[in-house]
Amino acid sequence: MQFRPLLATVLSATLLALPSLATPQTAAVAGPSKSAIVRGTQVTQGTNIFNGDVVEVSQGGDTVLLMGHNASVHVAENSAVRFFRCGDDSTVQLLRGQIAFRATPQRPVTVQLGDAVIHPTAGQTVIGSVSLTTPTTANIGSQQGSFTITTAHGGQSVLVNQGESRVATLTTPANLTNPNPPVCGVAAAIPSSPATTAWVMIGLGAAGLATGLSLSQHEPKLTCTQKGALVSPYAFPCP
Repeated sequence: MQFRPLLATVLSATLLALPSLATPQTAAVAGPSKSAIVRGTQVTQGTNIFNGDVVEVSQGGDTVLLMGHNASVHVAENSAVRFFRCGDDSTVQLLRGQIAFRATPQRPVTVQLGDAVIHPTAGQTVIGSVSLTTPTTANIGSQQGSFTITTAHGGQSVLVNQGESRVATLTTPANLTNPNPPVCGVAAAIPSSPATTAWVMIGLGAAGLATGLSLSQHEPKLTCTQKGALVSPYAFPCP
């Protein structure tokens, strides 16, 4: 006799949960932006970037995308990225062009390029740059902190310390690789390509890297602390 009330309760709870399951999860929020597009519309400050969204920046433009806890990604002109978020972990796929990323202990930011994944060292604030100089060549460098580059096909990992850079060569362009990392255990519903990218780590240089992405050129309508997270790994003078 108690089965029907129990079944009704379960069905009611399921129906109530469906709207929240269908709601896209916000992966980032746009800061200062110029000539950037997502889902066919202009990106302006405050635009929500959802899981699986591709943000494209045309020539002469750029955008800063905030992920909370002072983590951010600066996308340069002629670049495109795809965003994913699961809990406190964010993944940014560089499809073309270049980015500068800032990961914090509270908000790790993983960068995916082909079948290679860049993982920031836990417990550190990590600032790095990733640039596709050609469709099959990438420069990866650390300005602050360290990160590990791991290739899926070979299972090999390379540590990049502060001030170091790596040059990598791909056999398949990054924008043709599988765009479907798991999102909280569920594959993203985006068409994927089975292409496999082979990486060869061919260089190591110790250098004081300049990302070349001019984060300090922006004057966003943000708090002093938020501005500091965007422009520099060093102390930002707040009153």
